[in-house]
Amino acid sequence: MAIGVSSYAYRWAVQLGRLDPFSLLDRSHKAGAEVVQICENLPLDRLPGKILRDLAREATELGLILEIGIKGSHAEHLRHSLDIARPLGVRLFRLVLTEDGGKTPLAEFEAIIKSIVPVLHATGVTLAIENHFELHPAELAQLIKAINDPLVGVCLDPLNSLSRLVGPAETIAILATLAVSVHIKDGRAMRQNTGFYIGGCPLGEGLLDVPGLLMAVRTAGQSPNLLVESWMDRLDSESATLTQEEAWVSHGIAYLRQLSVNG
Repeated sequence: MAIGVSSYAYRWAVQLGRLDPFSLLDRSHKAGAEVVQICENLPLDRLPGKILRDLAREATELGLILEIGIKGSHAEHLRHSLDIARPLGVRLFRLVLTEDGGKTPLAEFEAIIKSIVPVLHATGVTLAIENHFELHPAELAQLIKAINDPLVGVCLDPLNSLSRLVGPAETIAILATLAVSVHIKDGRAMRQNTGFYIGGCPLGEGLLDVPGLLMAVRTAGQSPNLLVESWMDRLDSESATLTQEEAWVSHGIAYLRQLSVNG
């Protein structure tokens, strides 16, 4: 398991225009990352081939494994994104199935993914479908098993399925055997008026049993890369926001590395 970041670890730095793909690689390397997954918040699909090759070269020079991620499962969008994977030399492609969180029949997703399986085999790229907000983890497991291909698995995010009232332990139990990528963030549940608010916190200080997650994935025979993310809210100032975000990233990488060494 390599330890690193998704571009959502630097959500605010990206949103505030402080990071481009090249500076993301540099900052992640300085924070101790071994792998960087560049997702749709820092899109690569309009970059010319030369820039993509330069980005791949930069990752190699920094000793970083490069991965990419997108939202949306239209077949042409998927094929175009897989074309981007080639000059980047990536071997893992993370996918959020829908852009708007709408409900799509599983059979439709199955047909779309099966249509690109030959491209996955031709390029040697593994597709990691994230348990985002549109599917219950059991539905995602059903979809992966129906596709039934070794190059199609799950990007496991234990906290995402809270949106479907599925806790992290249950999500891990359902999806660990299918995990080819893992997003790791942490949060706390707090009472707010008549409901609950789940806010982000530094890794290891909230709801997620991170040692239990790593044990479950290893016990399942999987060895996915571990990518730090966060649900950090923006603070009162841009400077404070970026400083705390950077601290959370560095802490998360160090925390995972300590667990991996001791585990």
